Amino acid sequence: NVPKKKTRPSRPFLFLLGFSGIGYGLEVVKRSYAYHYAAAIVVYCTVAYMTLMWILDCHFWPCFLRIVSWFGIFLAFSVSMCLLVAVIPYGPICVFAVLMPLLLWGIKKLIYDDIPGHVYAGWLHGILVTIANIILLSWFYWNTQNGNMWDSRTKAQFSRAAGCAVDFDAVDAAVCENPDYPGVPCFWNANDTVVSFPGDCTKQCLDVYQACEEAFIMWANPGLAAMAMLAIGFICRFLREPDDPHVHHQISGVYQFCAEFLFLFWIYASMSGAGEGLSSSLIAFAISMVIGSIIIFAIVFWSALVSQTSRFVGGAARQVEEYTDLFRGLLILGFSPLLVVYVLLSIVNQFFRRHLIRDCCHKKIPEDEYEHNGWFTLVVTRQIKDFKSWDHARVLSYAVYWGVGYVFLNVLASKFTTVFLSWLIQYCSTMGLSAVTLIVLFVGMILFMLPPIPGLPIYLTGGIVLVSVGRSTLGLWGAIGYASAVSLFLKLLACAVQQKLIGAQLGGSVAVKQMVAINSDGIRAMRVMLSDRGITARKVAVLVGGPDWPVSVLCGILGLDLFSILIGTLPVVAVIVPSVFVGSFAYIESLENDDGMDLYPWASTFGAIASAVAAGAMFYFTLSAAAAVKHTLEHSRDIIRAIPLDEAVRKADVEAEKHRVVYERVTIWEEVPLLMKFVLVAAVLSMMGCCYLLVIFNASCFREYDLMYTIENHLGGKWTNIILPLGRVALLLFVISYTLLYTFEFWATAKTRAEMKSLDEDETKQPLTSTNVATYA
Repeated sequence: NVPKKKTRPSRPFLFLLGFSGIGYGLEVVKRSYAYHYAAAIVVYCTVAYMTLMWILDCHFWPCFLRIVSWFGIFLAFSVSMCLLVAVIPYGPICVFAVLMPLLLWGIKKLIYDDIPGHVYAGWLHGILVTIANIILLSWFYWNTQNGNMWDSRTKAQFSRAAGCAVDFDAVDAAVCENPDYPGVPCFWNANDTVVSFPGDCTKQCLDVYQACEEAFIMWANPGLAAMAMLAIGFICRFLREPDDPHVHHQISGVYQFCAEFLFLFWIYASMSGAGEGLSSSLIAFAISMVIGSIIIFAIVFWSALVSQTSRFVGGAARQVEEYTDLFRGLLILGFSPLLVVYVLLSIVNQFFRRHLIRDCCHKKIPEDEYEHNGWFTLVVTRQIKDFKSWDHARVLSYAVYWGVGYVFLNVLASKFTTVFLSWLIQYCSTMGLSAVTLIVLFVGMILFMLPPIPGLPIYLTGGIVLVSVGRSTLGLWGAIGYASAVSLFLKLLACAVQQKLIGAQLGGSVAVKQMVAINSDGIRAMRVMLSDRGITARKVAVLVGGPDWPVSVLCGILGLDLFSILIGTLPVVAVIVPSVFVGSFAYIESLENDDGMDLYPWASTFGAIASAVAAGAMFYFTLSAAAAVKHTLEHSRDIIRAIPLDEAVRKADVEAEKHRVVYERVTIWEEVPLLMKFVLVAAVLSMMGCCYLLVIFNASCFREYDLMYTIENHLGGKWTNIILPLGRVALLLFVISYTLLYTFEFWATAKTRAEMKSLDEDETKQPLTSTNVATYA
């Protein structure tokens, strides 16, 4: 019954014109240096004004003054982030990711206020996806013109055009500085117009621009902008029917796609030496996209959020509640200094409220706030009270684990993996292709046998190592095809071993069946789908999109036919091939011809494309598996309920739940000894120090290292030389933090076992049911 109207398309092309290599982005960066001081002053003044607004309770100000103030703040921050693009290169793309949904919200309020939010979101889907595809096609076409693909020449030209400073401290200045023109890198000619590498001048000399992250960001901004629009567009598509029971899984799939793409893009770009601050840029961009998606949710559910009437809102609230402590841990790790400032400012706010604002805004202040006379404002007082009720042991433990995850991604998955792969390439360079294939199969099988390890890093490694060895005999595309075939064979072999060796032979083990979660609703639904005769769509969705290890082991426990399972797994090639391409292009991007120039200048661009295709394939199969499980749970309830529960696993699950409840009981903060409190808090503080060092001073923690470097020539023969002194401090803090966390968990586990032993002795007098456990907790 709603009249079909057209929304005005947003104007992302202005962003591309001003902040990308397609437009005038490099010139904007260069000219922005003249405005750095003024932009910094604006930022400081804006922050000061925001602080003043909060201290003086701006929510009691007249509506017009509030609107003008917030609009001015947003405008000042947006302009400042754009003017500081040379210092904060990810500023414009983050502003775009937030500003675009805000503009869409403004259009709705001004023009389509009478249209329901979910209808408006449905209109936006087609527009945003169309514009995103136009941007992507334009970007790909632009890359094919005039040598715009990201290679050595492009990196040098973009860095120079952006006005980046030359840093000879990062390289051997005697080799990389032009002897005829002091201060000029050796790869530039006299007019700074031609890039070449004569004599001893090598591609390593490009590291004089290693701090020039803005060059790569300007090149990649069209792709990032298109991804932001695609993500928002697909979220809008799924919000057209907000009461659809599948909407939670669909939107989760969108977030997973974004995370997988950014992860692949980051790994690829890091291996290619795109810039030392790339991880911080992509993290900031991801946070901006989350904020943008929240704005889209507000467009659709604003009235429902106020009235709490939407089933989606209620379901989202319940889902968020399950992860509350996880979010709190991230808050503690990343924003503790800001939280301290927030609490201190609330004291100043309360002082002004008690002595000034009470008198002038008496009618606007709620009665309970007016009567409050504490040190802090009433809101902060309630927040402190809520903070005291947290499960501090769990929240602080999560904070440390957040840090472990960040260090793993920023150091192990980026820095150390690049060093290992460069060593592996050099080690295998003198070996035959068959021997290297056996090594890849052996290492891959070990990784596939570990339940938490997905197939992605295995395919990436195969794409790098096998192509590096096989290129000379099979040719480039033959080697990539060979690496894809070996990766597919490895995946099928791993499935067979997991099914027949672990599932069939060890399927009677309670521990194995408990790891598979065989009694859970989701796994029982997968059991129904995998039992389909022949090859069905839902069976393929689970085999390809489900978790690798549990699905294969479940097939063995069920005694399913191996041949049909392997046939149903073959569509995984849609994930394997682009993943192998990502690794292959990361390798060949570093190859040089006899003149020192890139042998395959198009590799970087196609590596970014392969990252998007791989993430899209994983997104499709994961979403299909989730939808298939959901559909089976809804339409095959009777069949699922008829499957008998494994009694031994049920008892083990009850025992595990009992252990969890008792663990929570013994780690209640008031019951934890002072020494163990100190240990856990010290673990969090050490991890905070480690992460802050890696985020703020990343360039001072690790040396720049490329995939085609060698340990002998670039790290003095010792791989540990990639770690600079400040990096050693950061890693020492990491080790201290994890050791302290392990100490706390060891104490808590021992305490839990002692309590459970006491409970087991009491069970002869009074059986400990789940109700008793909950009451005890």
